[in-house]
Amino acid sequence: MIDIQTKEDILIGALPYIQRYEGKTFVIKYGGAAMTDAALKESFAKDVTLLKKIGINVVIVHGGGNAVSELSTRLGIEPRFVGGQRYTDPETLKMVVMTLTGTVNKDVVGLINHAGGNALGLSGIDNNLITAKKHAPKGIDLGLVGEVESVNAEFLNSLISTGIIPVIAPLGVSADGEVYNINADIAASGIAQALCAEKLFFLSDTEGVLVEGELVPTLTNARAQQYIKQGIISGGMIPKVNAAFEALANGVHKVHLINGAAKHSLLLEIFTHEGVGTQIIREERVFASRSTGEHVAKGLTPKQDLLDFSNMTKQDVEDLLHLTDVLKKSDAKPLAGKHVTLLFQKPSLRTRVSFEVGVSQLGGTSLYLSNEGIGLGERESVKDVARVLSSYSDCIVARLFDHNVLLGLAEYSTVPVVNALTDLSHPCQILADMYTVRQFGKLRPGLKVAFIGDGNNVANSWIEMAAIYPMHLSIAAPAGYHPDPRLMESANRSGISTIEIVSDPRIAADSADVIYTDVWTSMGQEEEKQERLAAFKDYQVNKPLIQLAHPNALIMHCLPAHRGEEITDEAMESKNSVVFVQAENRLHVQKALLATLLSDTSTLAALGVDESNDPSMENYEQTETSVYHS
Repeated sequence: MIDIQTKEDILIGALPYIQRYEGKTFVIKYGGAAMTDAALKESFAKDVTLLKKIGINVVIVHGGGNAVSELSTRLGIEPRFVGGQRYTDPETLKMVVMTLTGTVNKDVVGLINHAGGNALGLSGIDNNLITAKKHAPKGIDLGLVGEVESVNAEFLNSLISTGIIPVIAPLGVSADGEVYNINADIAASGIAQALCAEKLFFLSDTEGVLVEGELVPTLTNARAQQYIKQGIISGGMIPKVNAAFEALANGVHKVHLINGAAKHSLLLEIFTHEGVGTQIIREERVFASRSTGEHVAKGLTPKQDLLDFSNMTKQDVEDLLHLTDVLKKSDAKPLAGKHVTLLFQKPSLRTRVSFEVGVSQLGGTSLYLSNEGIGLGERESVKDVARVLSSYSDCIVARLFDHNVLLGLAEYSTVPVVNALTDLSHPCQILADMYTVRQFGKLRPGLKVAFIGDGNNVANSWIEMAAIYPMHLSIAAPAGYHPDPRLMESANRSGISTIEIVSDPRIAADSADVIYTDVWTSMGQEEEKQERLAAFKDYQVNKPLIQLAHPNALIMHCLPAHRGEEITDEAMESKNSVVFVQAENRLHVQKALLATLLSDTSTLAALGVDESNDPSMENYEQTETSVYHS
């Protein structure tokens, strides 16, 4: 018996999955023992109904080869095979149509409706749902066997929008009216592509891809083709795997091969971190890779840096936030054997400690170098330092004054370079801030961020983030202290967000979801302190300003704070302040960043991260997050 606490943990553990996939579409290819065993059929029907009830759109494409074979035997018709594949002549096609659209389809529909769902039986012939053409693999004539040419996605979406679970028999019709029998895996893949499905599931009688009896939890295309050549993937698994990669190449985010012969395997694959099958993923990496002069000269492969947000997409941000969730709850060591060098010209508390602790927690080693020992650009040239540190390290984390020095490091480094702060930008801080905003349920359409104070590196990075993630960013700063105009121009060209600079902080704070500030006098500006105190005296984050914002607005500060200047002690300690949550999140997000830059795809996938995934974070309203395989 499962105790009450365990039941609670299971239910609470499912919540983030539900939030993540609400409104998404899953396409399920239903076949094998799950279609013949009474208990498994009932289990599948309940699983599908549950998914629909919690807001996930479900489309089912079923097979029926066993039923066709049984009818063929009863009628005394010998099946014909060509090249190991069933040949479909006109008489066989009649049996296929009769069996799939009649017995099998209606059985599936009846089971789901009995479980409380709202299923509707269809075939690819209905309303020209699947337009097909003759399928002749490698020139082999299989008779009336077809492949998907197009799918009437508009028709399917209209059904889904009314709460219907479409149950589809894999038949298609050509432009001239010829009916074709279609492999159910291929039909499911085609439908998933047309719907841009979040996930495609293949239910079969095996756990997934097995190598020497061991389940392969994650499979990339390169590995799959290797297994096919070796005969490890063979027979009916080959079209499944090929259909999976075809789907991934055309808009489907992830494909799962799972054992339908196990009760509730579908739910276990979706709602547990470990999963029960093989997940198939793309091989692309997060962040755009780039070739530097050093890479070209040495014939090296491109590398990934985080210098600013110019090479990042909304997808990258969401993937990074999801990986942060994973690593917060995991003791995985993706940096085992890796070394990170921290090169700091500026003193630091949070940045240094969070990177050093993060590297250690991920199983790597780090070394802190202050500028006194290096003399970057003085004692030694930037390019020489970059080349030397690259030969010793797997990554360089740099906290510098001049952003151009950072660009020089990246140009001559052959390992990833991370911007831990320059006078121009502070991307690590803003990634942690985005995670914090999401953590408190604010990362949703209509988000308004009010930045009050100096248009410095933090403000610049908020502008860069607004160019890739939709929001309303209102920056209140006095004349002469506005953010970099080039970044403003570039961000406004993107058209992603509404970005404005105002002189009155009350306008920025009005109805804001986030009120954000930073010190008025940063490192290196100490001689300007009195002048800045005078310029910013009306830009303090205090109780009257906070009262203009949304009642549940977050109060944020990147620290260190000068209490009584840019923010009052009352504001720092208020119930809406998340300043120290921000500080903690630097650790978690930077761990995810390093894991992304220094780990290969299979390592990330083993953590339960799919870089090809495109999860919506807009309705994420947890205050604590969890780890998920899916």
